Amino acid sequence: MKPYLVTSAEAGRLPRWIPLLLSAVYVVAGLFGRDPWRSDDAAGFGIALTMATGTAIDWLVPNVEGQFVPDSGPLPFWLGALAIRAAALLNGLLTFAFGPGAIAPDTAFRAIAAIGLAATLALLWYAAYQFARRPEVQPDDPFGAAASRRDFARAVADTALLAALATFGLLARVHETTADAAGVTWIALYLFGMGLALRQPLAGGAIAGAAIAAVVMTTGIAPAVALAIATIVLGFGVRAYRFELGWFVAGWLPVAMIGAAIWPLLMWHFSTPAAPLATPVGDDSLRQVSAEAAARVADYLRRWIDWNLDQWRGPTAASLSYLLKNAPWFFWPLWPFAIWAIWRWQGSRREAPIAVPATMIVTLGITALLAREGSESLLLPMVMPMTLLTAFALPTIRRSVVSIVDWFAVMTFSVVGLAIWAYWMAFMTGFPPRMAAKAQSAVPGFVASFSWFTLALGLIATIAWIVLVGWRISRQPRSFWRPMALSSGGMVLTWLLLMTLWLPAGNFRKSYRELVTPVREIMAGPIGCIDAQGLDIGQRALFAYYAGVHFNRLPALDGSQPSRAGNGEGCRWLLVSDRESAPHGLSSFTRADDWTLAWQGQRRVNRGERIFLYTRSVGGTPTNRPR
Repeated sequence: MKPYLVTSAEAGRLPRWIPLLLSAVYVVAGLFGRDPWRSDDAAGFGIALTMATGTAIDWLVPNVEGQFVPDSGPLPFWLGALAIRAAALLNGLLTFAFGPGAIAPDTAFRAIAAIGLAATLALLWYAAYQFARRPEVQPDDPFGAAASRRDFARAVADTALLAALATFGLLARVHETTADAAGVTWIALYLFGMGLALRQPLAGGAIAGAAIAAVVMTTGIAPAVALAIATIVLGFGVRAYRFELGWFVAGWLPVAMIGAAIWPLLMWHFSTPAAPLATPVGDDSLRQVSAEAAARVADYLRRWIDWNLDQWRGPTAASLSYLLKNAPWFFWPLWPFAIWAIWRWQGSRREAPIAVPATMIVTLGITALLAREGSESLLLPMVMPMTLLTAFALPTIRRSVVSIVDWFAVMTFSVVGLAIWAYWMAFMTGFPPRMAAKAQSAVPGFVASFSWFTLALGLIATIAWIVLVGWRISRQPRSFWRPMALSSGGMVLTWLLLMTLWLPAGNFRKSYRELVTPVREIMAGPIGCIDAQGLDIGQRALFAYYAGVHFNRLPALDGSQPSRAGNGEGCRWLLVSDRESAPHGLSSFTRADDWTLAWQGQRRVNRGERIFLYTRSVGGTPTNRPR
């Protein structure tokens, strides 16, 4: 590492209220004031709601109303289900003051997601702070003008936090109630544990091991193996860990192995008919239900293992093409700084502050390359370590280069903010007509309503951005966190602008509430179960939530409750989803089979997707279902 100097002015303290306010806006905007959105967001909520309203088997195997979701673990949905149950209890206390249903189940789940996102940002800050206090990365002080160790570490931590807020790809994904969003929290927890292990190897190692176990129960085995390999490499390759290797390994290895094995072992245990919770001896009916429950658990365990194995069955041309096309914008503005940090700190690559994030990026990147299908969920785990490298890169970059980044952020977010306002005003007033028509075409059928509160929030966000730009132009600050302050401020304030002015339209576009309401009216009362055909996980969750539809749930582990109507042959109702490009064969579906079309609908923003509701007389047999 070439010597470099960071003066007290360059490590100037960022007022605490700025990152706290930006983080609060970042966490809240986009998570509240809306419905569960189609489709990953709705699927995550559906899993948690099924757990909260189901039996032990629903907590053991993630599912939405009986349909397995083998591509995620149960941990974030356990937390969401607990929040839903806690909200139900709290509603009982609040009914007198606020009326029934004061806290909706989806709001309770998103509250847990907000807490997780806030914890992610806090863990990242403290991880960066611990790494930046290490003497290996402290700037030289030949003239006694350098910043103190504490000030430098605080400035680096602030930079890492601001870099996370400024990342393009992270913004939308962490505002969803999905396992991928929760996985980012466990990556931040891992970084915090590795930073703490430099001073307290046993405690820090245990936290890192707990994070690895949490990843297994959230996003699968592949990213957890990547973190485990990184931990082994760092334990032997970094002096700070190698000096306390015994305590470090004793901290992370048993915690990771035991924690990661608990849930799969529980599934293996309950996948055998001899392991129900309580089956009375001699009761054949309960034994039969218990055997069915065990078979369903075994089926889920097999699917979960197959899904995990698929993560290593690549790469394919399609997956590589996806990563190459999406990674540059997904990691912007981090990846240029991360590359610079690895080159600039080439003499210190085996020191913990650089080695930990660099090794994580390598192992997680290899995991992403080995996947059969490309997706943003493969890129998300690399954002947190990349923010650390960005934070260590900025103190070593020339001010002229930093100024280019500054002005790029100013121009980009100013133009984006102006476009948001222009289209919103056209949408509300109808002038100019072409812009208004283009905005309306994105949400056909939506009738905009004016809100002074929404307008006030939008104006506050805009004024805050103007003040931030004015601060940059007038004061010419020397702090090395300056470019991330502009980028993160522009990103957060633009997001706030979108989630205020355009949230009603966005909610109309992605919500299923309007479509499902007629179904709830048709099926009001004791309707029994309903079978489904062609519905994806998100649709299944939203029909269960908004219409009170009871699909075929899983049987109880103890045999006390059989699956509702088994395979659906006894259900009176049938809900079918198809697309106009692939219809389900309505012409071959006749009333002679006792099936009658009771309702059909489609969302106005997605005319190609159609929903059909069929009913049949009691005792009829569905011999010829739609295909």
